[in-house]
Amino acid sequence: MDQKSILTRFTDILTEAKFLLQNKAVSVYRFQEEQDPNDFVFPWKSKVPESIEIQKKQQKENQRKNKDLVNFSCTFCQGKLSGVRQFLHKGRRPVLILHYTGATNPKEKPFTKTKPNQIFKDKLTENSWGEIVQKVFGFSFEEFFYQEYPACTFSHTDSKETDWSARVENCKFHVKDTVEEYGIKMIVILGSSAKLLFGAEKARELLGKEIKWDLSGLSIPIVTTRSPEALVFLGEKAKKTDSESNLFQYGKEKQELEESFISHLSLLKPYL
Repeated sequence: MDQKSILTRFTDILTEAKFLLQNKAVSVYRFQEEQDPNDFVFPWKSKVPESIEIQKKQQKENQRKNKDLVNFSCTFCQGKLSGVRQFLHKGRRPVLILHYTGATNPKEKPFTKTKPNQIFKDKLTENSWGEIVQKVFGFSFEEFFYQEYPACTFSHTDSKETDWSARVENCKFHVKDTVEEYGIKMIVILGSSAKLLFGAEKARELLGKEIKWDLSGLSIPIVTTRSPEALVFLGEKAKKTDSESNLFQYGKEKQELEESFISHLSLLKPYL
C-alpha cells in the first residue's frame, strides 16, 4: 500500500470515528477488575483565593518575606518605578530611622544605591551622621535600624504632593511590620521622609518634638529631625566661599545644626 492509500484510509477512519463519537456509539472495553470510567471522581480546587481579604493577606505575607531582596515586591502604590535597593538595614538597638534616598522634586537628581549595605547617598553624609551618633550615644550609627520611607522610587518630575501623601500612607504597612517584627520602641524621621509625611511646614514645627504616631492601631513615639545631608551641604558651601563673613556664617549654622541633632537624638536614650 502506497503512502496516498494509507492517508486516504486514515481519513476514512477518522470520519467514521467522528460519526461514532457524535452518536455516542463507542463502547468502552475494560478488564473486570478495573473501575468503571463513569465512577471516577476528579477533585478540583480553584487556585483563585476565596475572597479579596485572602488576596490581600497573601500579598502582605509575600511582601514581608521579600523585603530583604534587592528590589522587593510591593504593589500598594500606582506609578512605582522600582523598589529601593537595600530598603532595610537591620541594627541591634530598638530604634528605627526612616529616611529616603529617592528624588522627590524636579530639582533633585535620581539616585540608586550601588554598594552593599549602603544606607545614605554618599560617604560624607554617612560620616557626618556617624559622628553625631557617636557623640550622643558612644556607639556606631549602624547599631540602629534604617528603612527607606517610602520604600519605592517614583517619577520625581511628574509626581504631585497628593501622590506622595498617598505613598507614605500606604508605606506605613512596611513601617509597622518592621516595628512589630524587630521590637522597635522609637522612630526617628529624617528630612525628606518627614516632609512627605507631614508637609514641609508641619515638619518644621515638629522638629525635635516627641509625639505619638499611629500605625494602623499601633501607637509608637517618634521624633522628627533634619537629614544629615544638610551638614554636608553647609560644609560644601563653606569650601566654595571666598568671603570670611560667609565662612563664619556657614560655620555658625553648621554648629547650630549639630547641636540640634544632639538635642533631638538625646530623646532616644530612654528607649535604648
